[in-house]
Amino acid sequence: MRWIRFVLKFAFICNLCFIFGQILRITTYDHSLDMMVNHIVVLGLGVAFPLNFLICAVTGILLLLKKIEWKPLPPWLFLCNMAVLIFQLIVNY
Repeated sequence: MRWIRFVLKFAFICNLCFIFGQILRITTYDHSLDMMVNHIVVLGLGVAFPLNFLICAVTGILLLLKKIEWKPLPPWLFLCNMAVLIFQLIVNY
């Protein structure tokens, strides 16, 4: 189940981009780093929520069905993604 660990890590990076994008929305931004910010916004606002929702749901179902165990899965990463998912649901809806 190495693919779950990889997708959890990629979702965590997208979640960091989401948080950075939210910080950019509430602060003053001078547009000096537009090229980098465009990529961060795409990962954070376009990819983060659907990917995070999907991987948290799949991982949660697999954990409940005991198809995977906590030991090979980084639990802190799953819990951080779940916390950011709750934040994303609050912000988006």
